[in-house]
Amino acid sequence: MPAPSPTRPEATPTRQATSPHRPPRRRRTDSLIPGWLWLPAFIGIVFLLLPIIGMLTRVDPQSLLTVITAEESRLAMQLSLLTSVTSALISVLIGFPLGHLLATRAFPGQRIVRTLILLPLVLPPVVSGLALLYTWGRSAILGGGLESAGLSLAYTTSAVIMAQVFVSLPFMVMSVETATAGLGRRYELTAAELGAKPNRVFFTVTLPLLRHGIITGAVLCFARSLGEFGATLTFAGSLSGVTRTMPLQIYLVRESDPQAAIGLSLLLIIIAVLIIILAYRSPHAPELKSSHTTSTPTPTEAALHSADTARSRGGESNPEPRSQDHMKSTAEISAEVRLKARGIELDLTSGLPGTTAIIGRNGAGKSTLFHVLTGALTPDSGRLRIGQDTVFDIAAGLWPPIHDRGIVHLAQNPLLFPHLNVIDNVSFGLRAHGSTRRCAHEQAQAMLDRLGVGQCANRRPDAVSGGQAARIALARALVVEPKLLLLDEPLAALDVDVAVKTRQVLAQLLQGRSALLITHDVDDVTALADSLVLVENGAVAYSAPIGQVDPEATGEGAEFLTSFCMRDRDGIMCNQSQ
Repeated sequence: MPAPSPTRPEATPTRQATSPHRPPRRRRTDSLIPGWLWLPAFIGIVFLLLPIIGMLTRVDPQSLLTVITAEESRLAMQLSLLTSVTSALISVLIGFPLGHLLATRAFPGQRIVRTLILLPLVLPPVVSGLALLYTWGRSAILGGGLESAGLSLAYTTSAVIMAQVFVSLPFMVMSVETATAGLGRRYELTAAELGAKPNRVFFTVTLPLLRHGIITGAVLCFARSLGEFGATLTFAGSLSGVTRTMPLQIYLVRESDPQAAIGLSLLLIIIAVLIIILAYRSPHAPELKSSHTTSTPTPTEAALHSADTARSRGGESNPEPRSQDHMKSTAEISAEVRLKARGIELDLTSGLPGTTAIIGRNGAGKSTLFHVLTGALTPDSGRLRIGQDTVFDIAAGLWPPIHDRGIVHLAQNPLLFPHLNVIDNVSFGLRAHGSTRRCAHEQAQAMLDRLGVGQCANRRPDAVSGGQAARIALARALVVEPKLLLLDEPLAALDVDVAVKTRQVLAQLLQGRSALLITHDVDDVTALADSLVLVENGAVAYSAPIGQVDPEATGEGAEFLTSFCMRDRDGIMCNQSQ
């Protein structure tokens, strides 16, 4: 036997260095950022810091405290903080609705409104002050009317606030508009489908998800107001204790006492920096997260995974079709949808009550149909009936809002609300329908347990895996007992072995429900569906009950149907006589 290599024992410390207690040093090749970007970035940092450093070198420490604690300085600082905070709050109150509407609603003159909002950003501050003065000044039309009523604005503290709001409001509008446009309306649509009315969606979903944009806008407004000078001086003047803010005080003393001006400037910088640091270190501030973060399965999840693997190896990868007894309590689905812009002209009537599987090539119109049924898209014409209940009918003028339809769409993206933990996500729809928090949590926990993710109840959505998120979203959709459940490839994000277990549970949960299922998986069809519909080029090309599908059907889409039937190894879906 050859002697052990003398270098082998030395490998142990190397492995220890990469243990979980000390993460390995990341190689430069792992970075997705070009290294040359550091050069201009460094130049930018130096350019911003040098003036501050230059000013610090001129500070006289002995006279600094005297300058800062002087009466005029104290009054100016108090006024600056008071007016800046007030103007930031006003900017939030009127800037948030404006920015949100600009991002979500189209209205006549929208481009003109946006241009006017951004105009103060490019106007010289003195011009902004003159515009305010000739609008609200004592000799102006509006200002004169207020003057006669005893409500003079010019040369008052209110004028300071108005000048600050005028120059800082665009920052709030832009921050909110950008955040809203980046977020999209997916989470709001999901909340509405779960039954939440517009006000509830706004306060429980929209506002929390936009808090980063709101905080950013408020900080920018405060910082801009704190440093405002030209508009304030022109419109409000420089009255000690009334309109003389810190920038005006610095300007006033810079000729007679340069050391005082430097000391007050340093104080202003310190306060601004502290506000920004506090704002961006808050629990609601945006965070930069590593794209390599992964979720480690818990022992319970590992056990479930192992059990699913054992089942799949034991021959359960092709589950038995569902019993047809449940169809007595479900309703037949009838939908007609015409959307000319997307080439959709569907006339869908499910062959049986229960779950109808919709198959077809990408772009055939399957997802568009779901968006129309939920109300996210308005068709040129169409109607939807579930049993004897007419959900919408364009010809009859019946087009209810999303939250009144009782239709829940489970998309491929789980769309879990990131600001809520798992149990609050699943109970969201129940709370929207009036359930108490305790009752909603009990039902949500039961559904999570049934789907094998009960251990995730108190986690945040970013702390669960993709497969867990898919099952949590499924639990959220099922727990509200919708009239119609729309499933868009609900098991596509799951591992094969986990999908087997989830498919079995889903088959039980769909009993007694009306559902439409978009899928490309034959196992989903055979385990979950009662009838099959093939959509081709925006129209229904073929439909039949499960067990009676003709694999040799002719007509449009016949090639796709034949290919799909060939994957049905056990012949569950197709006509046995073929």
